[in-house]
Amino acid sequence: MFDVAIEQATTRPMPPGPRELRPLPARRRRPPAARVALLHGGYCLAMGLWPVVSLKTFEMATGPKLEGWLTKGVGVCLANIGSAIGAAGARGKVARELRVLGASTALSFAAMDFWYAGVRRRISRVYLVNGAVQLGFAAAWGYATWREKRDASRLPEAAFA
Repeated sequence: MFDVAIEQATTRPMPPGPRELRPLPARRRRPPAARVALLHGGYCLAMGLWPVVSLKTFEMATGPKLEGWLTKGVGVCLANIGSAIGAAGARGKVARELRVLGASTALSFAAMDFWYAGVRRRISRVYLVNGAVQLGFAAAWGYATWREKRDASRLPEAAFA
């Protein structure tokens, strides 16, 4: 039938130009506050939705509650705070107002947990664990703010050294 001849290229490949010789751009990492926002937002969202999804298992872990609707209401408020903080962290830019909201929420819950579970002993001791976790988040917010201020005051690195 037909004879098809395949010709192979005898020319050498072209040398790379200046754009091809440039190093790949550095991957940008999330700022420290955005990482804290993702973690704290996820924690608040999960802990807030827990009594809404299953009040029975929540009461098994934390003890009986007199008013189920109040527990669910506080849970929904905490979930709303967590979703707002987490969304800002996912976007990568956490506004100052949301940083204040995250840190003050963490300190408020830690204070309530330590006062009512530790000093007054009105609620289950398991809330002391939540208080410690919230203190950790408050410290993380402070550290992220300090680190971003420190990094902003540094001189930029040279692109090609």
